[in-house]
Amino acid sequence: MKTPHTEGKFQITRLGIIGLGLIGGSLAKALRKVGFVERVIVADTDPDSVKSVLDDGFADEAVDINSPDFHSAFDGCDALFICIPPHSACEMIPKFRDARIGIITDVTSVKTPIMDAARGMGNFIGGHPMAGSEGSGYVAADPDLFKNTIYIICRCKDCTLPRDKVEAYKRLLEAIGAMPIAMDATAHDCRIAVISHMPHLAAFALAAMAEDTHDATLRAMIGGGFKDTTRIAASSPDLWTDILTSSPNLTDAIDEYINKLQRLKGFISDGDAAALREFLASASAFRASIPEGLRAPRRAETLK
Repeated sequence: MKTPHTEGKFQITRLGIIGLGLIGGSLAKALRKVGFVERVIVADTDPDSVKSVLDDGFADEAVDINSPDFHSAFDGCDALFICIPPHSACEMIPKFRDARIGIITDVTSVKTPIMDAARGMGNFIGGHPMAGSEGSGYVAADPDLFKNTIYIICRCKDCTLPRDKVEAYKRLLEAIGAMPIAMDATAHDCRIAVISHMPHLAAFALAAMAEDTHDATLRAMIGGGFKDTTRIAASSPDLWTDILTSSPNLTDAIDEYINKLQRLKGFISDGDAAALREFLASASAFRASIPEGLRAPRRAETLK
């Protein structure tokens, strides 16, 4: 079903996607499913992913990422989504500084380094969909990945995009089921370090702790609790190495997590059941208060 472009003068009909991993691949599938754009141009370092997205009908044209005219091949796009890991995105974004593209955006889970890389680019909007899974690559892409998810958008002081272009960008996100919320890049990175980067790090650490025992019986005994807690440790090591080394607030989050573990260790060592229970009760109540299918605040709200 074609999604109407009824608000404003600017319309996103020609779109580019660089990177066909979980997010980029899901974006291509979602946009074709809702019929929002007329033409999708893609590029990826993996030729199999490029072939698959074309064969599946989720893209119309592919650009050779190694070709000399790679960047100019996206000229004329109404929007370009750069869906690659943070370090690579920081290197690639400035190369589109003089490109004739309506809106340039990214999808990385760190925003301060990205916004620094895009400094002076008036047509850049930082983006981060709060969506994902332990799956990776185009094979894991899901057209429904963005449904009922918050999609953080960051605009820097250099952004000169007129209102109609920003609104067109938001309508595209809403068409795939996401809920765009504006947020300051620094505030975003502080929050994401706690609710995304630290959980992945903790899951990797717990999985490594079990693996380091070299205990086959322990492995056979693993049940739901361990599997639930470490599910995201099955995520791509390459991607998460890039993300974790790009996260500007992660070391502070690690220190706070260690502090919480040290408090728990102290309660247990001291046999202080009352203090332990109070700690656990507070954490349990917080977790229980988080609804499934968490909804975003009002669309117009800006989170500082």
